[in-house]
Amino acid sequence: MEGNLEKMGLREFLIDGLEDIYDAEEKFVKCFAALGMVAVNEELKNMLISHSAITEKHCSRLREICKQLQCNPEEGKCVIVDCLLDKAANLIKRVETGTALRDVAIVFLIQTIEHYRIATYGNLSSLALEMRYFDIHSLLRQCLADEKETDRSLTRIAKEIINPAASSDFKP
Repeated sequence: MEGNLEKMGLREFLIDGLEDIYDAEEKFVKCFAALGMVAVNEELKNMLISHSAITEKHCSRLREICKQLQCNPEEGKCVIVDCLLDKAANLIKRVETGTALRDVAIVFLIQTIEHYRIATYGNLSSLALEMRYFDIHSLLRQCLADEKETDRSLTRIAKEIINPAASSDFKP
């Protein structure tokens, strides 16, 4: 750390990660709902809209965790997510509306986000367990399980429906 910033301990590291993911989840609630409205495939639309509600549950769990740790989840600012969301907005604008390719782009972006979330929840839950914060570990594992399930669902939708639909328009 530079300047007069204090060195971070393990507890502060955990809190910093929780504040970051809370900021990310707050942004993802809106992102998933918006992408659900522009997706073409009905199954993808429904999955994104329902995942927005699941993400709201994650925010609630994170608020509960922060209450237990006596920290403010609103203090985080997740710069990584800001970059991901900017990329998403730019890519979606470049893909024609109402096409299977737009759904390919949406799945690509959402899975990139999901992998960030899986890594974050996995690491935070491991830290919580190491620190013997068993209740916090359990809440974070629930979020992790949700993210893994979403990733599996997106992979299935992409392989079985969206990618084949988009490839029918592809001419080598």
